[in-house]
Amino acid sequence: MMVTDVPCLECEFCREQYFEADVLKRIEADFQAIQNTSKKPMRTMQIPVEAYANLSW
Repeated sequence: MMVTDVPCLECEFCREQYFEADVLKRIEADFQAIQNTSKKPMRTMQIPVEAYANLSW
């Protein structure tokens, strides 16, 4: 599942992002609802997948 526009805190020095626990719990609950098919995602998308071993140089 991809979630967009997630609120986060960011370290001013190293720019690492941190997420508050309630934000992560909300995302996890939504993921579980979608996995249990009680909720439909806003949209679905296809992404290309390739194994590293199959990449040509």
